Amino acid sequence: PHPKARSPSFTPNLKSTMASIILSFVGSQDPYSNHTKKTGSIVNLVNYLQEQSHEIKRVVLLYTEETAQNAIDTQHWLVSEHNLPEEAVTIFSVSEALSIDPINQYLAVQEVRRTLEIIRQDQAGLDTLEFNASSGTPAMKSSWGILQASGYVPQSRLWQVRNPDQMKPGQQLVFRDDLNVLKNEFDLQVIKQQVQDYNYSGALITLNASQINSPVVKAMLEYGYYRISMDFNSAFSSLDGVPVVIAAEWVQEIAPLRQGDKQVLLQEAYFNALIRLQNRRYADFLVSLFKLQEQVLYFLVQQKLGLTVSGNPALKSQSWQVIRQVEGGNLYRFLQGYRLPGGDLLDLNRISRYTLQAIVEYYPQYSTLLPLIQELNQYCELRNESVHGFVGVSEIADETRLLATLSKLMKRVAGIPDVHSFDRLNQHICDLLDRTLQVTEAPVVAAIADL
Repeated sequence: PHPKARSPSFTPNLKSTMASIILSFVGSQDPYSNHTKKTGSIVNLVNYLQEQSHEIKRVVLLYTEETAQNAIDTQHWLVSEHNLPEEAVTIFSVSEALSIDPINQYLAVQEVRRTLEIIRQDQAGLDTLEFNASSGTPAMKSSWGILQASGYVPQSRLWQVRNPDQMKPGQQLVFRDDLNVLKNEFDLQVIKQQVQDYNYSGALITLNASQINSPVVKAMLEYGYYRISMDFNSAFSSLDGVPVVIAAEWVQEIAPLRQGDKQVLLQEAYFNALIRLQNRRYADFLVSLFKLQEQVLYFLVQQKLGLTVSGNPALKSQSWQVIRQVEGGNLYRFLQGYRLPGGDLLDLNRISRYTLQAIVEYYPQYSTLLPLIQELNQYCELRNESVHGFVGVSEIADETRLLATLSKLMKRVAGIPDVHSFDRLNQHICDLLDRTLQVTEAPVVAAIADL
């Protein structure tokens, strides 16, 4: 006869704020093995947790047609021998499909997922799900670990109960076999790849969804996200609470950016452009390149030549007044006769990118820089087509040559460092992740080593 299964949605009236909820398939040797003449894994796990002073809030037993009587017997055993309230031990049958095919891994996992959705209604914030991975068919036993390793049930523990007749000296009958360590390693690899792709926001999402608990790593990812977004004040603020030994380097690096140091800002804009190119965001790269070339020209005209020239329409008249006074009007006359690549005269009604380029061309000390600046013009025009003409960009022609030209120009103008600032940041974050995982794994590894 089959037992009358309790309603899966039944909720016992228990007041525990932190307790264990045990879930297990029922095996042919539960609650007592006629073969070993000893109690089965479910009883042994309950006994172990009680000995460890765990309050057992609920026990959920899943049975097939063949283990129906075992489920009834296990329920009675736990109530009579372990003083569990009858309403705390719930038994219900698995799907007909799994009863017919109990070695089907997919069906076993689906049954566990269905059960977990029900049990979560009873799980308080600090309750821990305790999975017995030693009862049922091999497919049933492994289903708990599969879901734990996938991150489906983060607040859970996986337990193994040894065959008492096969135990070796020094081994415990019940031990924790936690696959969250494996899940952490999977998450770590994903986060590292996102960091290497400069996808700090994506890495933050993955980190928050994982069990890798590291406020420092989170802070450094926020730092990277804000910095790559050119929000330097928020990047600085994200380092609050980070140990000085870690934060000092990055506080020092963000300081000139917050202060508006033009040369350092050029370096930052250059690294940002390279990141967009490396991630094959070609349209965004062209926009960054356009702005970078323009800022290089402004830097040369304003910082090196000391000319108060601005592209702001409100300052147009003032800018041209400054230009007219240079060398008794020689610069202005040069600009009046200056012709653009297409043959048109320079527009003297505004301060454009070509106006700045013409000013730079006027000064012989920039003769070696000018060819590099001019070579970027074709890519800047491609940016205009992309932005204003809705022209897609799926590749960059002569990318290697472009990178060489851009690197040479930026080294001469802004003195870019040999090592990419964001690459150093990425390595630093990855090192922190490795150390964090070691700390996270240490308690579990130590517990296993003690068995």
